[in-house]
Amino acid sequence: MPIYEYQCGSCGNTFDLLASRSGASKHPPCELCGAQDTERIMSGFFGRSGSGGGNGESSGVGGACAGCSASSCAGCTR
Repeated sequence: MPIYEYQCGSCGNTFDLLASRSGASKHPPCELCGAQDTERIMSGFFGRSGSGGGNGESSGVGGACAGCSASSCAGCTR
């Protein structure tokens, strides 16, 4: 099951939730305040770069849009 990131519209808390794809579209209660005014947000992810030998460096990929409120990357202003 994938991990989804949500943000609460009431208190601004951001939290992760392990959910099935069908359950990811629902609005889970906020872990901090309990409000159900939550929305799934775009998460950043990490990738490994470098060539062989185990010396690859981990770096954030897509992190600039992690908190973006646009509905798609086409609407991103960054």
